[in-house]
Amino acid sequence: TSSTVQYEDLELLCLWQVVNQSHSNPFNPSTHSLQVSEYAASKRVVLKGDLPIGVDKRSVDTWMEPHLFRMDKSTGSPPDFFDPNGQNWGFPTYNWEAMAEDDYLWWRRRLGHLSQYFHAYRIDHILGFCRIWEIPGDCATGMLGYFRPSIPITAKDLEVRGMSGPGVLERLTEPYVTKALLKKLFGPELALEVSARYFIEGEGPGGYRFRPEYYSEKVLWELKERPGSPDWLVEEIAKTRKGLLTLRQNLILVRDPEDPQRLYPRFGLMGTSSYKELPDAGWRSALSQLHDDYFYKRHDALWRSHALKTLPAIMAASDMLICGEDLGFVPNCLPPVMQELGLIGLRIQRMPTGPCIEFNNPATYSYLSVASPSCHDVSPLRQWYEEDPERRERFYYTMLGGGGTPPTSACPEVARLVVQQHFNCPSVWCILPIQDVFALMPRYSQRPAKEEVINNPTVTKHYWRYRIHVNIEDLCEDEQLISLLQDLLLLSDRAKLQDLPALAATG
Repeated sequence: TSSTVQYEDLELLCLWQVVNQSHSNPFNPSTHSLQVSEYAASKRVVLKGDLPIGVDKRSVDTWMEPHLFRMDKSTGSPPDFFDPNGQNWGFPTYNWEAMAEDDYLWWRRRLGHLSQYFHAYRIDHILGFCRIWEIPGDCATGMLGYFRPSIPITAKDLEVRGMSGPGVLERLTEPYVTKALLKKLFGPELALEVSARYFIEGEGPGGYRFRPEYYSEKVLWELKERPGSPDWLVEEIAKTRKGLLTLRQNLILVRDPEDPQRLYPRFGLMGTSSYKELPDAGWRSALSQLHDDYFYKRHDALWRSHALKTLPAIMAASDMLICGEDLGFVPNCLPPVMQELGLIGLRIQRMPTGPCIEFNNPATYSYLSVASPSCHDVSPLRQWYEEDPERRERFYYTMLGGGGTPPTSACPEVARLVVQQHFNCPSVWCILPIQDVFALMPRYSQRPAKEEVINNPTVTKHYWRYRIHVNIEDLCEDEQLISLLQDLLLLSDRAKLQDLPALAATG
């Protein structure tokens, strides 16, 4: 029921209980996970697992069944508020055509195994079951990716819009580098050095073409100073690397690495100088329309069809309850598909799902959703509340109904308002990250808020670094915290008195 999962430390508590009882034996992930699952079930606790969108290129799966993966491509996401360059996660994309040949056996085996341990699971980046942001293997960022599956732009599409003739495709698909851009990015002196080292002058649509050895984004990304370099050189190389990546991405259309006749609009192409310096206003208008059509219109039927092939196969593989992480650049077809299939979505208050709003109102969530103030991929409540004073005021007045001067920190009173708001909402589940539980109690919320971040998707090396700073034994014995959580659950009708420990009746 909705009252059995309210905060994410339950799995950790169960795991500690089992490991503590068998500390003299080597830890066996399968055996001990089964024991955790059985122990959780005996306590009426639902364990919710996780299904990452990708697998590592060095994993057992890719070694054993490489034909199921597009190993020369990477999975990621287009530019968004997380990262203006997009994200490149480094996972290979799926070869869905090969997977369909044996009725998705790999998925059925994977989920069948997971079902031994979990009662529910989250599909990470469920958007990827409609389409995935595929990135060529020589890229370091997500900027030069494209959707797969998708309907490409062809030379015929350009021709009927007046874009044809010698040099047109080169102008649109190659990095546009001019002397003026070099000077703007690097300054007059450094521009001379950069142009001589990294470019062939007199070639390319703008008069400069990347030398073949520097054409790859990955090569440019890895430009680094030698250890012990002076500060001025460190700054110069960082400036050079940033400028070169900007120039490498300064194009309008991306060629498909497997078929150069298939073209895709570079995300946000209207912001590039390559686009702005096109002499023909008609071309600019046509390319802008092609961009918007590709990213927002032309694929709804295709992506809906793809999702209705892949997701039912996943659902049939087990009887676990499925929750889909449907945040980010959500295609229009996904919400109705999830509703038709009865899949539960995720709602984070600071990530609005509707137009023209800054924050979600939990009171408006649908029943088929999981409500949470934050998640592992965003900053916890305390850090988010404190880092932007103007946003804090808007949130305090409009979402919490506050009066007077807003508290400058997410004090326990603010945290309780947020938590109660989420517990009161219609969502079938409300899940609080443990950091947001700690925010309810002054003694647990004294550490710097930035230390509570679990994962930062924009920083490749910042992942899963969070460590709980409170002993589990102390949490289990903290009657004040437990009583507070139980009161919040009772007030929201997410639990009944007879379902809670005796503390609820005596607190």
